[in-house]
Amino acid sequence: MEAIGAKGTNGTGGHGSWGEPDLSLLGTGRRPAPAFPLHLLGPWAGWCERKARGASAPVDYVAVALLASVGATIANVRWPQAGAAWAEPPVLWCGEVGPPSSSKSPSMDAAFTLVRFAEDRMTYGFEDVQQEHSTLKQACEARVEAWKIEVKTAVKNGDAPPAMPDAAREPPAPVRPRIRVADATVEALGALAAGLPRGLLLVRDELAGWLGAFDKYGGGGSDRAFAIEMYGGRSYVVDRMKNPEPLHIRHLSIGVLGGVQPDKLEMILNGPDDGLASRLLWAWPDVKPEFTLARGVQDDGPMQLAFSRLTDLVQGIDEFGQLEPVKLRLTGEAEDRLEAFARDMVERCHEASGLLAGTLGKARGHALRLSAVLEHLWWCGGSPGATEPKVISPEAVTAAADLLNAYFVPMAERVFGDAAIPIVERRGMLLARHLRQNQIGEFNARDVRRQVGGMLRDAADMEAACKQLLEANLIRRRFARAGDRKGRKAQNYEVHPEVIADRPFAETPVRRKMGTPVPVVSLAPIAPISAQMAPKAQTAQGGKIFLEQGEGSRIFVDLIEDNRDGDGENE
Repeated sequence: MEAIGAKGTNGTGGHGSWGEPDLSLLGTGRRPAPAFPLHLLGPWAGWCERKARGASAPVDYVAVALLASVGATIANVRWPQAGAAWAEPPVLWCGEVGPPSSSKSPSMDAAFTLVRFAEDRMTYGFEDVQQEHSTLKQACEARVEAWKIEVKTAVKNGDAPPAMPDAAREPPAPVRPRIRVADATVEALGALAAGLPRGLLLVRDELAGWLGAFDKYGGGGSDRAFAIEMYGGRSYVVDRMKNPEPLHIRHLSIGVLGGVQPDKLEMILNGPDDGLASRLLWAWPDVKPEFTLARGVQDDGPMQLAFSRLTDLVQGIDEFGQLEPVKLRLTGEAEDRLEAFARDMVERCHEASGLLAGTLGKARGHALRLSAVLEHLWWCGGSPGATEPKVISPEAVTAAADLLNAYFVPMAERVFGDAAIPIVERRGMLLARHLRQNQIGEFNARDVRRQVGGMLRDAADMEAACKQLLEANLIRRRFARAGDRKGRKAQNYEVHPEVIADRPFAETPVRRKMGTPVPVVSLAPIAPISAQMAPKAQTAQGGKIFLEQGEGSRIFVDLIEDNRDGDGENE
């Protein structure tokens, strides 16, 4: 049966017979997406824009993937330190939200071209290392055989057997250097983390699949516990199934980057209240760029070389000869700015609850991590002769705080607000938007259910969505049978003229009447930290800040506007 009511048909009822409709179901129920403050990326801003155009994607996806990649590349190489003892690995956990075909994967691939080049440089000469290990392994096996003969002889003569010489102990096999790792079990991730002490980036096309696989094979909660420990950079021991000797990881630091479909958010956010979701930095842009082909030849060589400078940084060595991160202290002024930001986040946290409170609680830690990421991003993209960062500058802390205030915290509000909308109301919103977008004045429930699919695929779900629209006075029944036949009446509906009215609709982030109102926390906007605590020594000209980065290297960062929403969190 074809859908009744051709496109643009307004139904038969007069407007006056309808009553007042609740048009909030026509919205998405979520706050608008903030724009990514691209200028904070300094010399990488243009590269991000170019790659986003080439992928026909919002620039958010490229920029966030770049930040996550930088954080993982220096994960256990450089740690920012504030105060006497507070240090964090700069790894970031980032979730890129969007429907299928929203160019999330091509955007991440843009950043991975940089990572792949860096990995190729890291693996140069690895075959020689493998060959050397094979030779050493054979030599150790020969020494073991010689030692066994000595033991047999000693036992035969009644003497004490000699201890196995240290030279007979086989060294661990070398692990091919890498930054990225895809689908891997906890044991495999642990082995990689032990063999690659610089840190890793776990990449998943669908984060819900990663989270859903926790303890799939009877881990008893250990998989999720391991995932949470990946964030903190602390020591960790992994017990192995086929080896009695456990793996000892001195600093477990693994960043996470992956995509999330909007209808999978609820599964991620409604998990155990252990802070895992609050560790994620979210990107869910509104913009849907038109498809465009990348024309002309793009030379990525300079930016690939720039990014790979991060792999030239060397780790420190402790008093026992073990590799460890080099701690970069914040300058005194940088600590003052971070302290002011943290205090503001604590105050705002008291006004929030649930997942948003968790995000605000972790904002100061995110600010510390982002300050190191931005500091090194500016450095590697700046003058090739610039000295590597020796401290975390006030400008880096300011930019990190602005990035959280202007983008990541408002984006968390957007993500958490959408997950808070009951699924039945989201189905009603989906149906209402379908009717408006396709200008449908009358429809048959079964036909529309088959057209839309997804959350309306099942008959019961479609019936619940229609009930939502009936209660909102957006549709009304016109059930009828064809001719004089017996049986169930066709579920036909007439659509309120206001639903398909040809005029702009104002987005409403909170439902007005239907069901339980969705709690969207709107915190009072404040002046950005860059305006509150402007650098004491900087040159401002033409809306730019000139940030000194190393010896003779300067980057140009746009001044932040003062009319932005501000939000925060507590650790």
